[in-house]
Formats: sequence, structure tokens, C-alpha cells
Amino acid sequence: MSSEDLKTENKFKVFLTESKKYLKLIISLVVTLLLILILIFFLNHRAQKQNVIISEQFNKANILINNKNDLDAKNILIDIVNKKNKFYSPLSLFLIVEEELIKDEQEVIKLFDKVISIKKIDRENLNLIKIKKALFLFQNGNEEEILAILNPIINSESLWRRDAIKLLSEYFLYRGEKLKSDEYKSLLNSVKTK
Repeated sequence: MSSEDLKTENKFKVFLTESKKYLKLIISLVVTLLLILILIFFLNHRAQKQNVIISEQFNKANILINNKNDLDAKNILIDIVNKKNKFYSPLSLFLIVEEELIKDEQEVIKLFDKVISIKKIDRENLNLIKIKKALFLFQNGNEEEILAILNPIINSESLWRRDAIKLLSEYFLYRGEKLKSDEYKSLLNSVKTK
């Protein structure tokens, strides 16, 4: 063999060695990507299956309420709230409040807090839930609690800002505090509509 043939053969061997290293890397990347895709598919499928189950439970609770079986409906709805589903947990809470399935105000407030703690709920929907909590507290809640809930919404650029201001204005008017009510009315007039 000539020296040129040896050089060519050595270059070929080096190329094969380098190619094997890259091939291992490429195979590792492909396997990793496949595993990630399978995991994402599995988690997505599991979440969809959970949503279907929770949806069926929610519908069952509605049927139980229509059939005047409030105790079983309440238990199902509380279970849904505890699952912290971003869609059905707030709906379940609202149904509990609307149908007055729980008489203990503190228990309802704990359920509101549980729903508010759900991280997957977007900011505007969270603000709506907070407004509904404030509305619930209007009957028996103290002013500081209500202000603590609504002031962050009022001091933000939330879509619910005007509604929060209106609620506080009406709340103070209802309580006979016309001066505070007028302050919120003037704030409402100064807030631009979007």
C-alpha cells in the first residue's frame, strides 16, 4: 500500500470513529425527545381524562340538586373544589354559594381561599373570583376584609376594576356611609373605560 492509501484509510477510520460519537449523540437526542413527547402525551391524556371525570361529577351534582338531594350534591361539589381544577372548582364553589348548600360562612370562605390558590387560573378570572368572595362577605364580612380583597383589583389595570369600585361604592351606600360611597363614585368617574 502506498502512503497515500494509508492516509486515506486513516482518515476514513477517523471519520468512522467521529461519526460513531455523533451517531450516539443523535440517537440519545432522538430517544430523549421521544420520551419527552410520550410523557407530554401521557400527561395531556391524563388531564383530559380527569376533566371528563370531574365534568361528570359536576353534572351529577347538578342533577342531585334538581332532585333536592342537597347533601350528596354538596359532598360532590366540595370534592371537586378540593381537586383544584381550574374550570370546575370555581363553578362548584359558585354553585355551593348560589344554592346555599353550606350554611357555615367560614367553611365557604375556606373554599373561596382554596379556589383562589389554584395557580392555573388566569389573573382576570382570579379577580372575578375575588369579587365574588367580596360579594359573599358583604352580608357579614368586615370592611377591612372586603377592602383587602377589592383594593388590589382597584389599584390594578384589571378588567374588573370598575366593577370592584362600583361594588365598594354600593357597599358603603348600603351601610349608610355616603361620604365613602361618594369617594368611590368619584374614583369610578375618573377611571377610563376600556
